Parts: sequence; C-alpha cells; structure tokens
Amino acid sequence: MVDQDALTDEVVSGRLHAVLDVTEPDLLPADSPLYDCPNVLLTPHIAGSKGGELRRLAELALAEIESYVLGRPFAHPVRPERLARLA
Repeated sequence: MVDQDALTDEVVSGRLHAVLDVTEPDLLPADSPLYDCPNVLLTPHIAGSKGGELRRLAELALAEIESYVLGRPFAHPVRPERLARLA
C-alpha cells in the first residue's frame, strides 16, 4: 500500500524515482503531475502478467520502435479518438 499523494509530492520534488503499475484511480486524470515527471515510469498495468504475453508485448514495442526509426508507419498507432477508451 502506498500513499499516492505523498509519493506524488516526493517524485515531483525529485527526491524519489518511481515505477508505477497500478495507480488510484487506475487511469490517472489527464492533469496528474505523474505524467510529466521524468523520474516516473507509468506502465500499463501489466506487472501481474504470466506466460508469454510479456515477451509478445516487448516484441511488439520493439517492432514499433524500429518502424519509428526507419520512418515507417506504426502497425498499432494511438488514435486520438480512442484515447478515452485506452487504459
């Protein structure tokens, strides 16, 4: 259990770094300072994954990075009209 408000204060101050897989609420509000902290990594709630999905997700992310570097279109672009439904 973490006091998220206290943690937010500490990472905003730069005193702590954080990797957060679960937040309260689960989808942070758009104005959350956690999105803008260079010392915070927010993951898409996958820490409890089992089996091969983490490998598959990593391979997909690497393929998208390769597309970006090579100037190709993304296979799975984030579309603004879908942002409200994405976790």
